[in-house]
Amino acid sequence: MMSTHAVDPVFPSPPVPPLAEDAIPGERQSWWFWVAFALTWFATGIAQGVAGVAVPQLLKEWDPEQATGNLSIVLTVGGAAILITTPIFGRLSDRSMSRLGIRRPWILYGVLVAAAGYVVQAFARDLLMLGAGVILVLIGWGAVSMTVHTLFADQIRRRIRAIMSAVTGAATTLGILGGVALAGNVAGTGQAGMFLIPGGLSVLLAITLFFSLRDLHRTQPAPPLDWRAVRETFWLSPRRYPDFAWAWTCRFFMTASIVSVTSYLYLTISSRFGIDDPVEIAGIQTQATAAFTVMNLVMAFVFGVVSDRTGRRKPTVVIGALTSAAGLVFAVAFGDIAFFLIGIAIVGAGQGAYIAADVALMTECLPSTEDAGKDLGIVALAYLLPGILVPVFGFFVTRIDSPTGENFVALYVGAVVMALLAAFAVTRVKAVR
Repeated sequence: MMSTHAVDPVFPSPPVPPLAEDAIPGERQSWWFWVAFALTWFATGIAQGVAGVAVPQLLKEWDPEQATGNLSIVLTVGGAAILITTPIFGRLSDRSMSRLGIRRPWILYGVLVAAAGYVVQAFARDLLMLGAGVILVLIGWGAVSMTVHTLFADQIRRRIRAIMSAVTGAATTLGILGGVALAGNVAGTGQAGMFLIPGGLSVLLAITLFFSLRDLHRTQPAPPLDWRAVRETFWLSPRRYPDFAWAWTCRFFMTASIVSVTSYLYLTISSRFGIDDPVEIAGIQTQATAAFTVMNLVMAFVFGVVSDRTGRRKPTVVIGALTSAAGLVFAVAFGDIAFFLIGIAIVGAGQGAYIAADVALMTECLPSTEDAGKDLGIVALAYLLPGILVPVFGFFVTRIDSPTGENFVALYVGAVVMALLAAFAVTRVKAVR
């Protein structure tokens, strides 16, 4: 029988005993689930890769001088949409009475909304329509991301969370590489192909998790929501849960650091090295993503094993954040493409070490397992908020001594500071080693 501990806060009599330290509320999964779980993370990476190439390339074709500003606007509006919706999805997921389970419906809803967004982007003829497509895509993948993060609490035992974090991080990174390469290679097919081909592939891969997951099912209705419960959909008191707050802060700054790089990578390469040919830009971006990916994979698995065997998460996160900061400095310290690629590779190594312990750290700081979906929806804000704030930050900082918004050195300096703040924040976590 499947335990209802994580999904039913109103326990029958006698009460269900607390879960053991390494126990999970979910049932044993088939091998196909583990494959589909990794494929879904791979799909989210493809989606990021597509967004990093197709959207800025299209904006550059429409209006080269305003491309940076327009990209900031699109990303800010899209980020605001998922900032509001993703925690709500998490709360509703915890309370779901669906026959499909509490998580599976959100995989299905997410991929369908994302697919609709790709269609809108494929046929967009102005900034407004493109922005609408971006919003739909981001909301859809926000629902999927909420689900796959929640499964760490539902289905993955603590003793293997770091290595699974490394696996999923590697899958995401490979997906980004694949998305960048694929979007660049199909650019010649036109706007429709640039969005529909890689976007359609990501949707097909993600839907495999819907069919393979043996989901939890709620057996009793959740208590009615009061004002406090609604507020806690978006908020947990830092005073009451300081470890969660510091872990959240670490993820926020680390995410903001890497988003500052990835969101503007296409335009950075074009401006910094004076390249206008979209094929050449996409080629260099693919090389940068490949360098990032290789180092990311190696360090993720090395530090994932170390973190699980030692049970220590914080040193891995600190090493990852500091290495990432060093790589960002190296990337902008020289004006040569080769040095830039080396710097991005170092950033990839740092990100690999970081992701090896990030999800494990966050799940071990959760206040409870009963509200994992809601709490991980709040965790999601740590990587959704940068999607709003970084474009605003980027809009202004890239205009320092550059009216057209091409001061990407200043943007990278800001990313270095964010990585250092992430390293400091994780040292404040007390309950996790």
